[in-house]
Amino acid sequence: MYPVNIDFGFIKMYGYEGHWALGVLVFGFFYQRYNCIKAGYTHEWFIRAYTISIITGFLFARLFHFLFWDTNSFFNNPLIFFTQAGGFAILGGTMGTGFGGYLICKIDKKDFLTWCDSLMLPIIIGLSISRISCFLNGDAYGSPTDSIFGVVFSEESIDWTAKWKSIHSLYTTSQNPLAVISQIFVGQINLSDIPLPNSLSHIKQTGCSNLACLNIYYPPIASGDYVKNLTQLKLYPFPVVYPPVHPTQLYESFLLFVGYLFMLKIQNKIFFKRKMFFVFWAYYGFTRLIVEIFRGDRNILFFDLTYAQAICILIVIGSILGMFFTKAKNEN
Repeated sequence: MYPVNIDFGFIKMYGYEGHWALGVLVFGFFYQRYNCIKAGYTHEWFIRAYTISIITGFLFARLFHFLFWDTNSFFNNPLIFFTQAGGFAILGGTMGTGFGGYLICKIDKKDFLTWCDSLMLPIIIGLSISRISCFLNGDAYGSPTDSIFGVVFSEESIDWTAKWKSIHSLYTTSQNPLAVISQIFVGQINLSDIPLPNSLSHIKQTGCSNLACLNIYYPPIASGDYVKNLTQLKLYPFPVVYPPVHPTQLYESFLLFVGYLFMLKIQNKIFFKRKMFFVFWAYYGFTRLIVEIFRGDRNILFFDLTYAQAICILIVIGSILGMFFTKAKNEN
């Protein structure tokens, strides 16, 4: 993982900051402009439509972040929307872009679905690329796993480390922190699969590479020497541990790239004229629905269903219905 993409010493730029977003937007701009002009739209109209769509996309991305991922912060202080706190939700941004495009088409009397036939390929490949930046940054990470796909992100990844620091207090001063950690991750991952954090690099030099190796220091002996010895080894207070997790960013990036190839193949089929908008949303909604199962930053709506999954279920159903009730027509 490579969270700090640019380091000037006095300033650091992380993987999910402006340079990645700008790069994807520039790539999408030229790809979409090429497709739109090829489909018969003017350059001037595309600039107008693209600008409006991007603005509404950013607004929706911000709003969705607080409504469905950082809900408590928003309801405690709605003005947080206008601060630098929080982030942007890709699902909301994608929906907002579509909403802006629909508005501009209605205003300019263009057929929205016909226009979308030239847009959805650039959008889905752009989303695929965006998730790679999430992977580099340790954002949108998965749940702990002992599978061969498990990855441990850099300790410089802000979102990644924040998650595990938030539960650090549960075991940091425990007399048997390994037992507490084992209970926290029960059913997900074993101590032998959790690597030692960087703060215990001196212990790694002895050949110990995972938390299970530390069992030789526990259970504790109730004496001052015990605490003193652990303190010298930097085992008291016990440091933050970082378990391997599912690389959900790469899962989603791969599935979206497969979707891009699929849509590339069907885009000129007669049946899919004026339906690529629905094809995209059905596929994207289903992909996000599945990937969300493995996410480690899940915001539960009810039972084990997240806000994102609930939204995606509605999106998939609506897209399938829209696809089969939409007729092709030649209109720019």
